[in-house]
Parts: sequence; structure tokens; C-alpha cells
Amino acid sequence: MSLKPDTLPFGAPFAIGEAIVQRLQEAFPSPAKVIDNPLRASGLKDGNRIIFFEDQSDRFDSQPGRSAKRIYAFQIGVINRTEQPRQGAHADYRAVKRVIRDCMPNIGQLVQLEGRGVVEGDVIYRLENIDVGGSLVLGTFTVDYRDPA
Repeated sequence: MSLKPDTLPFGAPFAIGEAIVQRLQEAFPSPAKVIDNPLRASGLKDGNRIIFFEDQSDRFDSQPGRSAKRIYAFQIGVINRTEQPRQGAHADYRAVKRVIRDCMPNIGQLVQLEGRGVVEGDVIYRLENIDVGGSLVLGTFTVDYRDPA
């Protein structure tokens, strides 16, 4: 018996996130900073334009009579500390949304996308007890998919 090689050895959430982060790094060259899953809040303190990606969850969503579907959630945050931080944060966040949308065809080659592919959820502009020293836009996104494994 031969086993088919695993096309996603680190799992679908990692592959989806990695594809998005790579595209963000291409779209936002230095001096902007793109950070993949920041380990500490201190990593977000330096820089005038910061885009950060964070995994949130990956959950099973089964419906009777259908094969297993999963929902991967992630957040994208934009911090802007330029002379017009609010305007800059909103412009960067809008550009981030275009990057995410544009990389969905590549993600569709990794996993079987379901429904609308990526969906933007809540967007917030403040985090309790955290001063970012500029303007913040933080959005939550979900991707409905089926893992090919």
C-alpha cells in the first residue's frame, strides 16, 4: 500500500497564512514592516507603517450530508504613525484587502475553497489598554475550505 504524499505537510492554515504573508511582503516593501504572527507587542513598536498577520482559529464546520468543511480565521492589523495616521491606516488596510482578495486564486490551488473564499468580518480601530502611538485598523477574515488531505 502506498500513501499519497501530503501536499500540505504543515497544514492548510499554515499554507493559507504563508501565501497571504508572502503577498503582503511583496506589496508593502521597506520601510513598511510586514510581521507574521508577532511574538510580542514590543515587535509592533518600531516603524511608521506596520502590517501584521495573526492566525486566530481553524474550526470544523460539518453540515449533514456534506463532506467536512473547515473555517480558518485570521486577523490583519495595520498601524500607521505617519503625519496623517488615520488616513494612512485606512489606505493601507484597503490595500491589504486587495492583496488578500488577489491571492485567493493561488490559495485555491492549495485547498478547495468553499463559498465566497475569503470573507471580511469585524473591523476595529482600538484595542483596550493598548496605545499604538498612531492609528490602528484591525480586521478579521475567514476562509472556508476543504483540506485535500
